[in-house]
Amino acid sequence: MEIDEPVTPRNRHDPVSQVNRGGQPWILKLFFVLLVLGALGFIVRQTARSWMQTRQNVEPNIPRLRAELVAELESMGFVRSLRIEEDGSTRFGHPPTMTSDDLILLLRRIMQRFDLVMTAAVNYEERGDLYVELSTHEPVVVGRFVFAPLVEEAVLAEGFVGRIGIIIDDFGYIRNRLTANFMALQEQITFAILPGHRYSQILADEADQAGHEVIIHMPMEPEDYNGRDEEEYILLYGMDKAEVIARIRRAFQSLPQAVGMNNHEGSLATLDTVLLAAIAHELNDREKYFIDSYTTPGTRALEIMKKAGVPSLGRHVFLDNVDDPDYIREQLALLAAKAESDGAAIGIGHVGSSHLNTLAVLVEEIPRLMDRGFEFVFVSELVK
Repeated sequence: MEIDEPVTPRNRHDPVSQVNRGGQPWILKLFFVLLVLGALGFIVRQTARSWMQTRQNVEPNIPRLRAELVAELESMGFVRSLRIEEDGSTRFGHPPTMTSDDLILLLRRIMQRFDLVMTAAVNYEERGDLYVELSTHEPVVVGRFVFAPLVEEAVLAEGFVGRIGIIIDDFGYIRNRLTANFMALQEQITFAILPGHRYSQILADEADQAGHEVIIHMPMEPEDYNGRDEEEYILLYGMDKAEVIARIRRAFQSLPQAVGMNNHEGSLATLDTVLLAAIAHELNDREKYFIDSYTTPGTRALEIMKKAGVPSLGRHVFLDNVDDPDYIREQLALLAAKAESDGAAIGIGHVGSSHLNTLAVLVEEIPRLMDRGFEFVFVSELVK
């Protein structure tokens, strides 16, 4: 007789029992979780890397895209103002009959064309202004704009009237197509020429023949002077008065067309009141004027020149410390605003391989400024 073996429940910790019930050992579950987390981490890293690469590829093109966007708005009849907003926004005037809704719809069409998104839009009803911010999808801000009824902008534009003197520094180092194109400008521009360089006298002759004004771009000691540059002409801090006068006389003899002088560098020399007094003495004798380039906030040049009776003024804006078209346009707008508020203003730009965009911006912007009532004059007209 067979005796049935008693059936007993398996221990719940028995791995065989776990397998029989379709479960998996805990080590396999842990491996699966780690695999999923690793995959998610890889996806996140790749997405972030792709986003960064896309952003890096987009950002260098932003100035060009912004310029195209501004040109598109102008071609559609929006009037770009010289008014500078505190946040750097570009201001446009639009027809007074155009509502904010109409304007938004029009901007959306432009956004589709340039594949942009509107990342901000604020309607200031009390002023009638509409602020918008347009960006790429990454997102990278392309431009910030303020739109106002054209009636207000017309009044604003009419107020921007004044005289502007433009000085272009550093002629003498090179003579090429860039210098030739500067010579071809029809507007009254003052060329500051360094004495003693290979092309200094030739360029002075060419500028004079082209009807431009010539001044001497006199080398003066900077704080970090290396003791070698411009050795024949540079005016050094503490230099003997007789040597200062001799160097100035030599400079004017080499460039007889010059009607005035401004300083090349000179962050140290323009602190030396004795040296400046010697310069003023010689300029007075020659009936020449002086423009302080303001290469240091501590400059004493204007104080000494005016005390000695030398016709003199200071530079208000450097146009091209950054060789970027948008930056130069912004600086030119600042110069125009200064001319409007004070009646006249002086801006300094440069010629050379590190300032390739200055001429192009001047060619584009000067006619627009003239249409708005600004007059471009030789600096000699402003110091009278």
